[in-house]
Amino acid sequence: GRKGLDYSKFDKIEDSDDERLVPRQEAVTLPMGMPREAVSREEYDKVWKMLLGTKELPFTPAPDLDQLWGYYKYGAMDEQALLDQACEYLGKFPCRLEPADYKAKTYTLTKKLEVEGREDEARMWSVICMLRFPKDPDAYYNQGVLLNKMCDAAKFGGAPTMRLPSLDGSGKLVPVEQYCSLFSRSATSYYRRCLKVDPKQRPGYINLIGCLERNEPSGWYEDVQQIAASAVKNGIWYNRWQRPPHFVPTLEAKPWHDPENFLMCRMLEANYDIIRGEYDAYIHRLQNRKDWDDSDTTPGLGDVGGRAGALHDGGLTKSGRWREVPLFTNCTLQREHAEYFPETIRILQTHCRDATGISLCGGGDVIFSVLIPGTRLRPHCGPSNSRLTCHMGIRVPRTKEQGCYLRVAGEERRGWEEGKCVVFDDSFEHEVFFDAGKPEDPYAGERVVLLANFWHPDFEFKNDPEWRQKSDEVMASVDVETLPQTAVMKVPEVASARS
Repeated sequence: GRKGLDYSKFDKIEDSDDERLVPRQEAVTLPMGMPREAVSREEYDKVWKMLLGTKELPFTPAPDLDQLWGYYKYGAMDEQALLDQACEYLGKFPCRLEPADYKAKTYTLTKKLEVEGREDEARMWSVICMLRFPKDPDAYYNQGVLLNKMCDAAKFGGAPTMRLPSLDGSGKLVPVEQYCSLFSRSATSYYRRCLKVDPKQRPGYINLIGCLERNEPSGWYEDVQQIAASAVKNGIWYNRWQRPPHFVPTLEAKPWHDPENFLMCRMLEANYDIIRGEYDAYIHRLQNRKDWDDSDTTPGLGDVGGRAGALHDGGLTKSGRWREVPLFTNCTLQREHAEYFPETIRILQTHCRDATGISLCGGGDVIFSVLIPGTRLRPHCGPSNSRLTCHMGIRVPRTKEQGCYLRVAGEERRGWEEGKCVVFDDSFEHEVFFDAGKPEDPYAGERVVLLANFWHPDFEFKNDPEWRQKSDEVMASVDVETLPQTAVMKVPEVASARS
């Protein structure tokens, strides 16, 4: 008889596309263009779950869907537009605007929401933008900035726990350290993606390095050095140790300068006894203040980072405590403190005009910088190479050999001496150590220096309110979170017009 057909040889042949069994997919209805009252909470949440589930995105912390829903239900056109734009992307509808116009409108909305403290909605706009235009570095950068700001707000907010939202709506309270770790890791991922798309984005390098320096994840220092080397290779900076956000390439660059070359330093040293006497009298007044004496309004020392525009400085303290007595900061003379230092102020205004001038232009400070034993300030770079920094020792309880010193770039460590100035370029990476000493050692006392930023001698635009824009056009139009605040700048022409 005839043999039946042997089908075994067909066992490994795949079905054609027409014959293969296709898993049944759940139909998804997108609530695009629907009136608010017709959109259910379930439909609303599903949109963001789908959007953030897109595999092309780096890890992205979930937004607070309760908050987003509340703004949507009781909001206006912008809140409706956010949902509609998410739906249009998910529905694979083409972008209805030219890319430049779309990105400009998205950025405007992102900034508006960020100013209003609505970072999660701002983040969703940047997510939509990066999915629409995956080769545009700005959306990744903006996401990193928003995540970093949320991390810093939690870190400096003082609360021990933070609510961590989730896409299933449960959310949970977690230690603030865990919350910050999650958000900072996500921020670094977005900055890295920004630089992968465009390796010549200076703001991306600045914020990626700053994020690593402030949060110190495992292997962070080696990572920073590699990123800095990549930045130098791409023409962002000239030296991996010198990484300021605002960079003027024509200025002489070296970590240390000879204080003898600056009249300002010579005059500070000549008047050390007067300055030290006023500081000692101020501290004596604070120490002897009576709790019941309401008439004594002597202002105390403030923690560095507590002033408006100086939040990131507070993040530099790795251990111990860093405090200040502000004299010239935030573009003005701090009269509340200055009245206790009349001779010091006179000396500064007479002989240190490059220091008072840069302070009034928003480029630096003049403060008494105070560290307790056990303080370490993280490695970091200052905001601009248009300035140098002078430290004059006021109270120096320990030597370099005893663990009280400053490191700048890869140079030898240097300590301070009372009545002597040291000058360095703080746009180079630097860090400060003041060891606590052994447990049995007597208390060493605070390390106090008069810290004065002052104009680099070769800088062209000294005391010009538009010094940043005129000397570094690249960064003049970019919002870099680690740049000093400029909102409090006082423009002389405007001030005189009012008087």
